[in-house]
Amino acid sequence: MSPLKQAQRLQQAATLIRQHHQIVAFTGAGISTESGIPDLNGIDQILKKSHKFAGDVFRFLDPEEVSADPSAFYQLYRQTFCQPEALPNRAHQALVQLEQANKLLGVVTMNVDYLHQTAGTRHVAEYWDDVRHNHCTICHHSYDWQKPSTSTVPTCPNCGGLILPDFVLRHLATYPDEIKYGQQMLAQADLLLIIGTRRPATSFRLNCPKIVINTSQSARDSLHESNTIYLSGKAAELLHDIVA
Repeated sequence: MSPLKQAQRLQQAATLIRQHHQIVAFTGAGISTESGIPDLNGIDQILKKSHKFAGDVFRFLDPEEVSADPSAFYQLYRQTFCQPEALPNRAHQALVQLEQANKLLGVVTMNVDYLHQTAGTRHVAEYWDDVRHNHCTICHHSYDWQKPSTSTVPTCPNCGGLILPDFVLRHLATYPDEIKYGQQMLAQADLLLIIGTRRPATSFRLNCPKIVINTSQSARDSLHESNTIYLSGKAAELLHDIVA
């Protein structure tokens, strides 16, 4: 995309944000890469280099595979999903700014990093829960994320069982209550921000205008909907520009 066309789209996106007051953000892994948390492409590369779990992210998050090699899982988990030292970036903060201005209804996220809440967003639907929630695989005692982040292979002091993140134990099953909450927000949206996700804008059956922010455009993005603005680049920079 030419710099001129990008500048025009940035201006159009900023105008849409000024004009709307029931905005909903749908976020994927791409919003957190500038916080040091890899997206799916980055995780794939880490897994392939490790030669563990056949380089497959779904096997990496399979509770049976994890239980068979918990040491390998936790070594890789701390390079990918579980990074308590990670901080929200300007993209997360821009959404907080919109919420504080009573323009953002909330965030629907596929991420497990908890960075939206850390930044200060109050209304967040987490389809897969987050890294804070962990349970013993035997006695089912719950633990916060500090236990898995600090122990080589965390085990339950009560029974010695392996502790795993809830989203792994559930085999990436979504939470019905969170799905319902997210759908309620989306149904009220008068503007949808789609940030850092591979999910195409056309999959959202909403009549409201949409702003899509991704690091690169796919072939399907060339088939633009008339009410959709596509922006290519880093989410932190672009969101900061159109919200400021």
